[in-house]
Amino acid sequence: MRTRVIQLLGFAVMLLTADVFVQCEQIQGQQIKVKGGHELGETGEQFFAEGYEKEMLSACATGDFKSVNKSSRRQLKEYCAAFADVHQQAIGGKRTEYKGSGDVSELRTDTFTFDKDRLVKAELLYSAPTAEVNYRGQSFEEIFTGVKQAYGPPVSETTKPVQDAYGVPYTAHRELWLLPHAAILITEKPGPDGSTSLAAFTREEYDRTVATDAAKAANPLQ
Repeated sequence: MRTRVIQLLGFAVMLLTADVFVQCEQIQGQQIKVKGGHELGETGEQFFAEGYEKEMLSACATGDFKSVNKSSRRQLKEYCAAFADVHQQAIGGKRTEYKGSGDVSELRTDTFTFDKDRLVKAELLYSAPTAEVNYRGQSFEEIFTGVKQAYGPPVSETTKPVQDAYGVPYTAHRELWLLPHAAILITEKPGPDGSTSLAAFTREEYDRTVATDAAKAANPLQ
């Protein structure tokens, strides 16, 4: 519903597309900058006062939905209520996730994580291009090449064999870059319904995630 609502509003979302990490610059002493004027580590107030989020808050506040029909107006009001709730949690310091509108043409969904009033993680999930969807989306190779051009070779590259539901074998890739103030992680899910996740973390968030994952993997009998 959210994607349809945002399309009706006609907002062009320029936030965190696949080439964000290609075009952004890592300036010493600063966080990763992204399109739309955002950057990892910025406050929730800053995030929602910029770009698409700023326009969405303004539209919801004024209730100016004259350009859409009555049924869509009702859906917009429901979306605005949910949007306002996420906004309040983000600026209030609660750990919360905000589902962005993504990009339908690229078959991409965006998820932003806030913690203690800071943007600590941004994740883009791309469906792999296929003939059925007119080759929209982005492949693992395209995303990996872009990030590598921007930041050089990853500090960690791993692969593991996987199979689809029919037993067809594939190789899944995982690429990691560790920067002074951030981490970038590409995770591939190959196969007919494949996808590639491109995530950027603050270093504090990445280190916390690694520690949490390690704890989950511990043998409870030892």
